[in-house]
Amino acid sequence: MGEVLNFKCPCCGAALSFSGKTGEMTCEYCGASFTMEQAQAAQEAEQKDAASSDMTWTTTEQLMITDEDGKMTGYKCPSCKAEMVADENTAATECPYCGNQAIIPQAFEGMYKPDLVVPFAVAKEEAKGKLAEFTKGKKLLPKTFTEGNRIEDITGMYVPFWLYSCHASGEISYNGVKKKTWSDANFEYEKKDHYDIQRSGEMDFARIPVDAATQMDDDTMESLEPYDLSKGVEYNAAYFSGYLANRYDVEEKDAQPRANERVTATFKEKIKESVRGFEEVSEKSEAIQLTNAKAEYAMLPVWMMTTKYNGETYTFGINGQTGKMVGSLPVDKGLWRKYLVIGSVVCFILMQLVLAFVGGFTGTGEVIALILAVIGGLIYVSILKGAMNTVAAQSGARSYLLEKTVKMGAPYDRFLYSKTDKREKSKS
Repeated sequence: MGEVLNFKCPCCGAALSFSGKTGEMTCEYCGASFTMEQAQAAQEAEQKDAASSDMTWTTTEQLMITDEDGKMTGYKCPSCKAEMVADENTAATECPYCGNQAIIPQAFEGMYKPDLVVPFAVAKEEAKGKLAEFTKGKKLLPKTFTEGNRIEDITGMYVPFWLYSCHASGEISYNGVKKKTWSDANFEYEKKDHYDIQRSGEMDFARIPVDAATQMDDDTMESLEPYDLSKGVEYNAAYFSGYLANRYDVEEKDAQPRANERVTATFKEKIKESVRGFEEVSEKSEAIQLTNAKAEYAMLPVWMMTTKYNGETYTFGINGQTGKMVGSLPVDKGLWRKYLVIGSVVCFILMQLVLAFVGGFTGTGEVIALILAVIGGLIYVSILKGAMNTVAAQSGARSYLLEKTVKMGAPYDRFLYSKTDKREKSKS
């Protein structure tokens, strides 16, 4: 590794950044825009001109800082020559001193070259506005949190992902129960017919993403799904201009278990949908096989935003393609108690209406109504609090299931035995 690239504006020499909105390289200083081909051609021409007149004995290797074993530990900014700490996984970064964006293309050579890149489509200012949109309707949010611009830092980065595709097939066994109830003058009867249920099927999954960077929170990355991977493009270093990027540090084989979990969950969910006509169903065993499995390496766009409140830092993730935002917001304890009371009062009033209808105004009835009202209030504030945190791991891979490929085997239901229970009727 050695060369460090930064794309400069042919008009004024300022740094160029890739704009997902226009699909062009844009200069934030003079406003000029160039196609990617034009920017690359200008860069190559500049390098050629410099090479023909530069008599200084320097090489691009001098921009890289390595240890005695040749491992990268930092780099020199091509613009101001300041030295920054970096590691072997750094692929695109920004100089904190002059703001120059630098790209290290060697970080993507060989096996590290992405199979596809999904460019940013959400601009930085649009991403900033997502915080105000995200806080709307959050009843437990402290009012002081939304005052002023609280964004401390917002960073656009390309996050490495493994994309898994496969053909899944298999068979799942269940215990099933069909119920029948009846009664006579003295007893109530319930008959349970027990069955052995066998279901089989096959289906294809395409490009299930698994985060391949250890420094990124896996649940946050999964919460940002889905991406429209059909809009992915071939790797070109210019797409990283103006953004940060790291190559993967989670090996493909180490990310496989998460992909397997998601495939298994959706396969089982889809197969169980074909089990009908039973009041009780419980899984007994499973045998699932994966074939035609392959993994692709992709770089997906993410905006990371941080804000501080009462000494705490809150981090939010934004899908750089769709604008979907996830994160956790602070909860105002005073508002929590307020809505607990409101929810409990509303529930208590409803309970009073029910008691009035059934004629149950007794001491016991009122106590039960009060208890149920408090439970209702707690459920209400729990729902409100749940809306304050939208980070959650994906339970399956339904978004990546190719529905047209789903094929179900012939159903097999085998009767095992019956059992009848009887219960004496209450004499009251």
